[in-house]
Amino acid sequence: MRLGLSNHPKFDMTLDRFLEFADRLKADHVELKVDCPELLDALFQKGKVLNLRDMLESYGFKYIFHAPSIDVNLASLNPQVGNASLKVVKKSVQLAAELNAEIMVSHVGRLSRDYPESLMAKAYANVVDRLREIVEVSKELGVLFTIENDHKASDSILAGYVHQVSSLIRDVGCKLTFDVGHANTLGEIQGFLEHLREETVNVHLHDNDGVSDSHLPLGEGKIDYRSILDSLKRAITPPLLTLECHSIQGLEKDMLLLRSIL
Repeated sequence: MRLGLSNHPKFDMTLDRFLEFADRLKADHVELKVDCPELLDALFQKGKVLNLRDMLESYGFKYIFHAPSIDVNLASLNPQVGNASLKVVKKSVQLAAELNAEIMVSHVGRLSRDYPESLMAKAYANVVDRLREIVEVSKELGVLFTIENDHKASDSILAGYVHQVSSLIRDVGCKLTFDVGHANTLGEIQGFLEHLREETVNVHLHDNDGVSDSHLPLGEGKIDYRSILDSLKRAITPPLLTLECHSIQGLEKDMLLLRSIL
């Protein structure tokens, strides 16, 4: 299985510094979050794309792009917010294609806790309509589009449980980025492995205590990551493994650990 690293805005590192870090650790691929300022700037400034392409091509990585999730909600009942979210995710797919990324990852959004549960069907319909547009663009541009399963939250989630994600994959025609830590906050890890393993093309690996989505290094929470790896190895096409601890030190520790296991 290919082993890679994901960056995060909270690292407060330039993209070049993060790529140097990933190169030093001999990562096979890098997942880049478009929420990071350098990539956000490139969404609507064509001149920035050429500089980014030169930077990315100077390394030997394969690339995954993660669409913005901060201030983005594809499920929004507010048409202005929903359409703006649709636009930025579509632009992210276009950016990924221009920068030769293989895969795009996106969250699907949530229904605010201030709304009644009776509006979940409307939020779901919004997500399906908007995701179908995005998937169509992704296919045209040759980027494999995936949705990421959500974690437990105070808002109503539309893609946290196995049955929710299964429905979205069926209704939208996409694949899955399986976030192990998110699934653990809902007690759903085994369900994803049993029912959606063959739909999974990318896996976010990090740890937590089963309550909060803390993105700890592996072994510092309660997730049995070794049994998860054993299950993923049995997939017809084993997915990419992307380490997503939210600290640079944790990423380095996890890379060394996974290298020794794999």
